[in-house]
Amino acid sequence: MSSRLSVEERRAHLIEAAIGLAEKKGVAGVTTRDVAQAAGVSLGVVHYCFENKDALMTELVKALSMELRDSVETNETVWQGVGSGKESLQNLVRASLELLWLNIEATPERQLLTYETTTYALRESEQTPAKLAIAREQYTFNDSTVGDVLEHARDATGTRWSVPVGTLSRFTLAVIDGIVLRWLVDNDSEAVRTQLDVLAEMITTYAQ
Repeated sequence: MSSRLSVEERRAHLIEAAIGLAEKKGVAGVTTRDVAQAAGVSLGVVHYCFENKDALMTELVKALSMELRDSVETNETVWQGVGSGKESLQNLVRASLELLWLNIEATPERQLLTYETTTYALRESEQTPAKLAIAREQYTFNDSTVGDVLEHARDATGTRWSVPVGTLSRFTLAVIDGIVLRWLVDNDSEAVRTQLDVLAEMITTYAQ
């Protein structure tokens, strides 16, 4: 890696190397030495950019979450020409879920990794309670992503939610978690799309 890279560029390079390793051997099996070797830098560079493995894992989780957020936010076509009212809201929510799903479907290894980072943090927290922050960071960010989509959809269609957006986003994310985990088991994408239809309809029942 070029010595001319900024610290942020170095960090991004190391995070991507860590993701690649974790996809192959699992989060628990990745060491900072492994990451240094995969990225082609010294171990000192890794520790200069990240205090320890936990700090690196936290940023890895953020990077995976950002990929999902970008899959919805960077496609502006979904938000063009939307109408008003609950039917338009349901269509918009479903279209947003489809964008999210297309990213998930294209990256099964990364989706499995998101579950592994969660279980890694929960298991390790028994010995090191601070590790729980890794899992909480992941869910806080994803809650925010879903909440932002729901608020954007509400504003775009001139509707309002009858329950707090935070409650709705947690529910939506919990359902998506289950849908994706089942898909990783049975690889039934057709069933997923049917389930997303139902989810969009369920979400919209809380709109006025």
